[in-house]
Amino acid sequence: MALIMIVAAGAVAAMAAPADPETVARVDGKPLSARVLTVFVAAARVHEPDIDEQRVLENLVDVHLMGEWFREVYAANTPPSRVGYDRATLARRDLAALTRVAWRAGLAETLAAWEWPSPLRALSAPPRLDDPALAAMLTPEPGLRTGFDAAQRAAAEQWVLAHYRFPGAAPRTLTLAQLYRAQNVALKTRFHNLDRAAINGAVEDYVRRAFVLDWFERRSPLSDADRDWIRQLVLDRQDQRALLLALGLSDDPHDDNPLLAEVAAAIPAREILRYYQYHRDQFVRVEKVRAARLWLPTPALAEDARRRLADGATLETLRAAYGEQDGVRYQAPAWLARGGGEDAWLTGFAFTRTPGLTAPPIRAPGGQDRWVVVRVDERVEGYQAADSESVRYQASRALARTRLRQHLETGLARRQNAAAVRFYPEAL
Repeated sequence: MALIMIVAAGAVAAMAAPADPETVARVDGKPLSARVLTVFVAAARVHEPDIDEQRVLENLVDVHLMGEWFREVYAANTPPSRVGYDRATLARRDLAALTRVAWRAGLAETLAAWEWPSPLRALSAPPRLDDPALAAMLTPEPGLRTGFDAAQRAAAEQWVLAHYRFPGAAPRTLTLAQLYRAQNVALKTRFHNLDRAAINGAVEDYVRRAFVLDWFERRSPLSDADRDWIRQLVLDRQDQRALLLALGLSDDPHDDNPLLAEVAAAIPAREILRYYQYHRDQFVRVEKVRAARLWLPTPALAEDARRRLADGATLETLRAAYGEQDGVRYQAPAWLARGGGEDAWLTGFAFTRTPGLTAPPIRAPGGQDRWVVVRVDERVEGYQAADSESVRYQASRALARTRLRQHLETGLARRQNAAAVRFYPEAL
């Protein structure tokens, strides 16, 4: 539930206390209450126990403004995720997770008052999973792993898997189509594989989450305006993440980031050189190491060496223990340099070792039955060449991220001013 904090200096201000002492901020004239803030403070402190309320509040306002930014500028041209949860499902999941964190005790007290061991008591009967008609609906067309054809989709909309009801609320039904839409692609695949345990587990998860959401809507100590804010901020967080991706600022290594690559490619060579000169510590590399090696011919000897090293043996005691056995070969400390052709894999491995420590045996590549124990005694470091591809790649992306972040901060400051954001710290 962590939030990204990007507050543009001077873009927001505090002013005289509002008429409502519970108001901690106004955005576009709309009051945000201390009750809403408390919910997100509880979530933030799961990951950062010492975070203060003012920082969480500033984060929330920024998240809201960035969510609006995404919806106004990028949402229409952003395709939905093909593997994750859809927008509505993700919002339900996030809102339920937020509610569980903020009101864990209240949820437990409600179940206790109903004398229910779990929300699954809401189910009137176990899900219908063995009917042949269900299998027919879940059998995909040839060549597909997921998805319904038109007839299957229509049938799934009518197929009721479960009936459930919470005290004081109207009876509800859960259809196959509803449950299917609430899954990611991995679980949808299991549905189509007729994994009844997965379907049953998904039904139970859905009902548990439905209990939490029902509690949020009907029992949480919030006003209607508070609930509107919380639902909106949950959606804003989704859209904030999407905005960062659209602006080339996502930190997820699995995200495609063409904008970052495009900006990086346009960085002039002189700026890359200047970055290199000011940040040479980022481009340190190992040039050579002085290492001793003990080669072993069998897996049995390798396992014995591993055990002895764990018990405190050294390379010298191993050498003495194995003596002149066939295939055992000791190489006295010698320099292994970058770019060396002989056993280049071994040089690369030795470059990663801490001087003075003996590494457990590793097997040589290439299918040969030989293992080697390595101890690095010395390491010499240098710098990557200023005109190397690795320097260009790393420096250009660092500079591109700086430019993209400046764009984000400028745009956010403009939106903070336009929204007339005001904080009321005395209400915290």
